[in-house]
Amino acid sequence: MGSFGRNIVAVDDSALILKMLDKVLAKKYNLYSFIDGKRALEFLRKKAPDLVILDIDMPGISGFDILKLIREENHLKTVPVIFLTSNNDKNHVVKAMESGANDYVIKPIDEYVLIKKIDKLLS
Repeated sequence: MGSFGRNIVAVDDSALILKMLDKVLAKKYNLYSFIDGKRALEFLRKKAPDLVILDIDMPGISGFDILKLIREENHLKTVPVIFLTSNNDKNHVVKAMESGANDYVIKPIDEYVLIKKIDKLLS
């Protein structure tokens, strides 16, 4: 897909968050950013990335909905998913993990923690 070996898809309704992710991840990974969940799904149906970063609360289609669809697609079933959200409510975290997310990062994003979690899931 890109010049590096690993491809990450990021879906967030905040252009600012996507820009920050690009700044943090572009040195090491190919990042495909989507501000719209439906566009991200169109992309994912065609190509399986190495990892997906999903915002939970988005207009139109939520991160939970996208994750459910990812887990139902054969070529995406095993792709690691990290939820990215500003909601740090314990029940929200539990729901995310029970929905099939591999990890959870709370906004504002700690770049070091995010990179460590991504590296761990891709190792």
